[in-house]
Amino acid sequence: MSVTLLVRIDAKPGHGSAIAELVKPVPADNDIDGCQGMDIFTNAANPDEVLILEHWSSIEAHKTFLAGLMEQGALDDMLQHAADVTRTYFVEAPD
Repeated sequence: MSVTLLVRIDAKPGHGSAIAELVKPVPADNDIDGCQGMDIFTNAANPDEVLILEHWSSIEAHKTFLAGLMEQGALDDMLQHAADVTRTYFVEAPD
């Protein structure tokens, strides 16, 4: 089952560009277990809103990756600039 994850980050006022600089796209061909690529977008009307579109082999693969990042403190810099982060998992709709 392929999973698409939408991560919406509402930055603190004026901090959207800092988040966009910290979070980098990941190509489909990468070394992250279960990751099939990530793209980063900023809202054209509100640069303090950042959207990360991620593709994963499973929800569990993403949660394992996220737990590792949090354990390493790899998200600390980004979270200093964030006011709110929401994650929503999507799977293909049944026929």
